[in-house]
Amino acid sequence: MKSKIVLFNLLSLFLVFALVMVASAQTRTVGVSIGNKWRWNSTANWSSDDPNATIPYYLADVNDTKWSEITITAISGTNVTGQGSKHYWNGTETTMDGWVDVDTGEGNLSLFLISANLTVGDSLYTPSQGVTWFINETVPRMYFSGVVRYTNHISLTSSSGNQTLVYSMYWDKSTGILVDFLMENTYQIGAYTTSWSTENQILSSDLWIIPEFSTGTLALLMLIAPTSAAAVSARQRTRQEPARAG
Repeated sequence: MKSKIVLFNLLSLFLVFALVMVASAQTRTVGVSIGNKWRWNSTANWSSDDPNATIPYYLADVNDTKWSEITITAISGTNVTGQGSKHYWNGTETTMDGWVDVDTGEGNLSLFLISANLTVGDSLYTPSQGVTWFINETVPRMYFSGVVRYTNHISLTSSSGNQTLVYSMYWDKSTGILVDFLMENTYQIGAYTTSWSTENQILSSDLWIIPEFSTGTLALLMLIAPTSAAAVSARQRTRQEPARAG
């Protein structure tokens, strides 16, 4: 089985098609601790009007995988070491060790973990070769068990010749872990067009035992806000109404 080769292959493909930009400088901090883990599932879609084309092995591997997981095993400065594992639908499992420097982005766990608490306009990493991406927006998004988290989002489109790549990635802001990753690839060879997409989305994490805010909290806030506004408005009207003669 080629599982060890393709364990993190799709995000490696993303790095191959990186955009070159000028990096900005920020303080980089690790937002995870030893023992932390997060799990995600992956799906892949592929289509082609080429009668001789077949789905690539790395996309087939995605659909053969039930879930993937990273467990943090060591931290030294901005260097984070983790063990990656993949559990297949047939019951087999593979593991491999990996690492990433959340400052430079070096390591085979690059993109799976970035610095904590980046903000809009910050660069993803501080690379030595000038290859980086910038946070487009920070938005709340709902994940497992109705948990809503603030996430840092990057969206990119890259076109070259007969190929177009679209990426959309979300990292949990306070921890830096990758929680959602979508990649779409469309290319033409001769008269034939092939397209495929893959998405990874978080299933669980022990980093979120105490959520930033839940859907229940959001619902309560939405209920309280109009009521409070109505009470304030009523008080203001009472102050402004002239006294009536008895």
